[in-house]
Amino acid sequence: MTAVRAIICPQCGGALEVRAAGYSVNLACQHCGSLLDVSRPEVALIEAHKRAARQFRLKLGRRGTLFEVEWEVVGALARKDEAYAWDEYLLFNPYAGYRWLVLSGAEWQFGTMMLDLPEGDDDTVTWRGERYIRDGAEGTTRTTAVLGEFYWRVRKGDRVAACLFERGKVILSREDGGGEVNWTQLIPVGAATVNAAFGLRDHKPRRRASAQPFAPFAVTARPTSDLSAMFAFALGALVLLLLAMAFISGPVDRASGSIDAPYGKTREGVKIGTISVQRPYQFVTVKAQTANISNTWVDLDYALVDRATGQSIDGYGMVEHYSGHDSDGYWSEGTLTDTTLFGQVRRGTYDVYVDAAAHGWPSDPSPASLGWSSSPQEITVSIQAETGALPWGNWWTAALLLFAFPCLALWHRFREEPR
Repeated sequence: MTAVRAIICPQCGGALEVRAAGYSVNLACQHCGSLLDVSRPEVALIEAHKRAARQFRLKLGRRGTLFEVEWEVVGALARKDEAYAWDEYLLFNPYAGYRWLVLSGAEWQFGTMMLDLPEGDDDTVTWRGERYIRDGAEGTTRTTAVLGEFYWRVRKGDRVAACLFERGKVILSREDGGGEVNWTQLIPVGAATVNAAFGLRDHKPRRRASAQPFAPFAVTARPTSDLSAMFAFALGALVLLLLAMAFISGPVDRASGSIDAPYGKTREGVKIGTISVQRPYQFVTVKAQTANISNTWVDLDYALVDRATGQSIDGYGMVEHYSGHDSDGYWSEGTLTDTTLFGQVRRGTYDVYVDAAAHGWPSDPSPASLGWSSSPQEITVSIQAETGALPWGNWWTAALLLFAFPCLALWHRFREEPR
């Protein structure tokens, strides 16, 4: 491995190590989360932050051997799309270059950047004589956390248009963002292999106490009285849950304000106001609203700071709106309002803080383009925090779960009746 370069974060003063010195461009401080430029001898601050990124399963600096090459973890990204979230680890070897290790759920994939690009269209591509078929529609992938060093400039909130093509268990990933298209080949790697390589603890699923298969309807058909009792129990439980939710919601307290979100950087620590939670536990909602934005999104990080303890409860929100024209005519998507629900907030007095950053799609506007006749340099977002909310999403989820078993039993009963 290459010699490690020791540096000091100019934002928080924390000691850091550049493990791929001479190759890395960006580094996200593991102590405060600030983005640093490490491409030159003097370390430069790109973007200041006060909170470090969340923890990842693979720690920076951990080494492991995969495919007969020793790799070192130098960077980590948390990413998500409309349906899933996953972690990506950047591996480095001075002789083999960079690779990716992707963790989605409990499944690992090993990624190699592709230099010889596939040929084809949006439905099928051919690479090295083999045909790959697109898996699903193209979607937007967003980076939600950054830790460690990278060979390109990356930051939280980056977005790319992503599409997958597969052939058997091999996947080709295409990402298009900022005028650059990158292809990566992904192959599956067993969890046991990764655990052994990097010294991770194996998370084994809990075993069933009995070897008998789970067959809730295999013994006897449910009599009508049992079905009635099951439905009555489900209904009664829902009513009790609603009463409990109404009790927990308690008195209402509000705080409102606004924050001006700048393009390309984050405005941190804007205090919206103070709210009081008067029950032992209450739900708190934070609502965000903006107006007249187009092809823009605003990332909002919330913090409820307990005045008594100084502890913070963090949450995330986003307002966004996109529009354009295609072969089908005008289209638009997104919402100018957003609601974030904080569950089980303890009794106390909380100061509400907001961090905000505005981004343009497909890229942030340059400073030269932000003139009097173009987009504003800041997006104003109105914020309102309120105690006493009812988590209706949880209530409907409970209704679905409570009635699922009696409905399945009823379906099974009618299915087994002689015709």
